Amino acid sequence: MRKLFLAAAVLFFIPITQAQTYGIKGGVNFANLTGNNANQFDGLTSFHVGALMEFNILDRITLQPELLYSVQGAKIGDDEYKLNYVTLPVMLEFDIDGSLSINAGPQFSLLANETKRVAPKEANNYDFGLAAGLEYEITGGLFIQGRYIWGQRQVFEDADVKNSVIQLSLGFYF
Repeated sequence: MRKLFLAAAVLFFIPITQAQTYGIKGGVNFANLTGNNANQFDGLTSFHVGALMEFNILDRITLQPELLYSVQGAKIGDDEYKLNYVTLPVMLEFDIDGSLSINAGPQFSLLANETKRVAPKEANNYDFGLAAGLEYEITGGLFIQGRYIWGQRQVFEDADVKNSVIQLSLGFYF
């Protein structure tokens, strides 16, 4: 899976000369671990930062791959359990009116590191989720974005616990 993720990240940068739009973004994550074995977890506020590209597919439809560093996880009492991922969301974006658009797509994540002092188990090396959200271009390339990521893969091998993240972003298209 690590090789597949690396290949996807390389493919992200190969067509960089053919992208219509480039951008950067960053923002706040409201993350938690959900599932049948997630009773002891509370929400964690963290961050994400990275780059994106847009490719026009049709008149109002674009493909938007991103490469982000995203801190997810949860709180356990007063301690924070952080899962630091390199994520690759591949969003299909539909432009509603020139400023407002909706987007949805898969998100592939590779675990960079984690805090192990509060969790008795090690997290899986990769994660997969489905993401959906809204984007509003304010002016001159400046945009805001809201997105929800539904984790589809168990974070731990033997526990029903999945990532759940709300992302609020501020970004800029060049």
